[in-house]
Amino acid sequence: MKFIGWTFIALLACASAPSSVAAQNTKVTHSRTFASCMDDMSICDQTGLTAQEKQAVQRAARDRNFLECLSGFSDCENKLLDTDQRQDTARASRDRNLQDCMDSMSDCDPAQLDRQERQQVTVAKRIHNLQTCLDGTGDCDRSLLTQEEKQTVASANRDRNLQNCLEALGECDRSQLSREERQEVATATLDHNLSECLDGSDDCNVSTLSLSQRQEIAAAIPSSKIHK
Repeated sequence: MKFIGWTFIALLACASAPSSVAAQNTKVTHSRTFASCMDDMSICDQTGLTAQEKQAVQRAARDRNFLECLSGFSDCENKLLDTDQRQDTARASRDRNLQDCMDSMSDCDPAQLDRQERQQVTVAKRIHNLQTCLDGTGDCDRSLLTQEEKQTVASANRDRNLQNCLEALGECDRSQLSREERQEVATATLDHNLSECLDGSDDCNVSTLSLSQRQEIAAAIPSSKIHK
């Protein structure tokens, strides 16, 4: 009789197990559906959500839309914004436009700038242009430079040209060099050539070497590697 009792209990446990597993699977499926809806995924199906969960999904959608509007994304739906959010979005748009104008971006709309912002943009444009002129990169508008800035830019150009001549890199305009600078460049050129010859480079010009330099090279490398 005791054996029969335990058998009956075991049968009841086995019968209830499938039901428990099914309930657990349903709960997991529901949680995944809710998470998909909160993340605005295409597999979202709100038919099985509770009223409270649907409200949470709507709030998440409004918050997500607000962030897109703040960032200026095309998916922004202004009609979903409240008054405060519209003001915040408009302010963010103006700030973004001001930054575009400060950076000389093509998206800049000068019509949206007030008087003070136009002055800021003008100053930023002058600074950016001066830096471009000093670096020798991009389009330099010399008409925007003051007389002092023009002198500074000219000095920077001469220094850059001298450095290019000394290093045999970039554009070298020897006509801009003074007599002393030409001598300095000539010496640097000879030293560079000697280094190339000592390394056995194809760029070695033996004809510019002195007798002592040729002897130095001959002792350093086989004569077959000296390019004439």
